[in-house]
Amino acid sequence: MSNLIIRVLQHYDIHQPDSIVSLDAGRGFSGSTLWKVSHQGQEFCLKRWPAGKPKQRARQLISQVLPELVGHGIPLACPLVSGKSQRFVVEANSYWDLSGWVPGNPVVEHAVNATQLKNAMRWLASYHQFVKGMHQEKGWSTSLSYRAKFAAQLQQGLLQQLRAYDYADLQPQLVSQILDNAQDALPTLTGALQRASRQQYLLTPVISDIWSDHVFFEQDEVSGVIDFGAMKIDLPHLDIARLLGCYQTHNESALETGLAYYREFQQFSDQDRRLVELYDQAYVVLAGVQWLVWLGPERRVFSDMNQVNRRLKRIVQRES
Repeated sequence: MSNLIIRVLQHYDIHQPDSIVSLDAGRGFSGSTLWKVSHQGQEFCLKRWPAGKPKQRARQLISQVLPELVGHGIPLACPLVSGKSQRFVVEANSYWDLSGWVPGNPVVEHAVNATQLKNAMRWLASYHQFVKGMHQEKGWSTSLSYRAKFAAQLQQGLLQQLRAYDYADLQPQLVSQILDNAQDALPTLTGALQRASRQQYLLTPVISDIWSDHVFFEQDEVSGVIDFGAMKIDLPHLDIARLLGCYQTHNESALETGLAYYREFQQFSDQDRRLVELYDQAYVVLAGVQWLVWLGPERRVFSDMNQVNRRLKRIVQRES
């Protein structure tokens, strides 16, 4: 048992845990390391964040927003308070947090059923409704601005540059499909993103990185949502598009059906729908290209390239 882990747990008055089990670090791409901790009949998830994460603003939002949500019965993984009344502790130049264990499993490799999809959208609508009551501000969407800028850069030559790189660990057909799809779609998408990014909107604390991998179910009920490290002030449409886009991979009607469910629990206009569809289209066109930027010009290293290929295959499935 690592002395470092014991030192971190002591911040939470856990001196002799019953067990500590290392979890598969390859389940995601965040770079975090996870352990399941058992102590006095309770189970926890201990997380070591990668260097420099989560950012200060995300830590502030997590500390301010998530405890309020838990207090109102919304199930999620909320960092617990340490002995120094902090929800993040620092050891070995990393941020750590400890949260209650979220039971159940996500639906990732097959289609969600109708009840699961409805419950996932109920959870997300409840989250958005609550955070709107906590904080709203008018401004420009950083997520739309980023996508508009990235799309313009691709059109101005970056997309062609990406064709020159050798992606030895990727399936060649995935690379060509991603680049060809982007070349066809970028002219229309870039204009739509630029127009949308020039408008101001009502912004709230959003999860920003809510994927199907992060929404856990027991039977058909949402047992909890994990990983809020990308929280920021932005448009809730980003959350809706991210989650439904994942489910759309295995269910071609997930986006349409999920929006109908969301509308049952939260007001939603035709303009809102168009924004969600724009975010979704941007994901389908840009997400795979972003991976090629990371693997090509930026030379980022990922420990499990098989998982990277699986992620890119899911993106390409959305393109076809």
